[in-house]
Amino acid sequence: MADLVLIGRQSSHYTRVARIFALELGLSPRFQPIYQLMSTDQTLFGDNPALKLPILMIDGQPLYGTLNICRQLAREAGAMNEIYWPELAGSLLQMNAHELVAHAMAAQVEVVAHEFVQQRPADEVSSKRRHSLLATLAWLDSRWPEITAGLPPCRLSFLETSLFCLLSHFPFRNPIDLVPYPRLNAFSERFDQRHSAAITAYCFDQPAAAG
Repeated sequence: MADLVLIGRQSSHYTRVARIFALELGLSPRFQPIYQLMSTDQTLFGDNPALKLPILMIDGQPLYGTLNICRQLAREAGAMNEIYWPELAGSLLQMNAHELVAHAMAAQVEVVAHEFVQQRPADEVSSKRRHSLLATLAWLDSRWPEITAGLPPCRLSFLETSLFCLLSHFPFRNPIDLVPYPRLNAFSERFDQRHSAAITAYCFDQPAAAG
């Protein structure tokens, strides 16, 4: 078994996807938090020139990107064939669902950065971004029963794990009203019963006090 270190933030929905995958696959990579998210020091980001997280260090070698990391974790666990991956989508509907969940996760990062981290007033770009985020949630909610009806039996689904991490991130960082999306809420409540979800709840990483 390779020496695995996951670099990220416990407040990140991308990092949480990787953490849930590791736990569901019976792996225990050491977790290394990034405290200075706005730093331009590549070494803090596993030498990732994009300065993005998460990063998986495998015997000291970095792997970038949440999906890549989840694939590698599955390989380490010998479970590649037990996962529902995006390329296994069997219909246009499922392919669109993967694309829109990925879009919504990226849009969530941008909305949080603009409105809550930088505390900038809304502008034309940010308003369109938030509108697209809400429209995406409405699209997924209206089609979720049909999307999931076509999913094959599997140990874990990248689509569902990503969607859960997105939905549970809203009350933590971007408090929008999720009441209009009852199907997504029901799905999130079911996924939240998993042990891997319970022990990866969002929080802000705090460096240990000196002394």
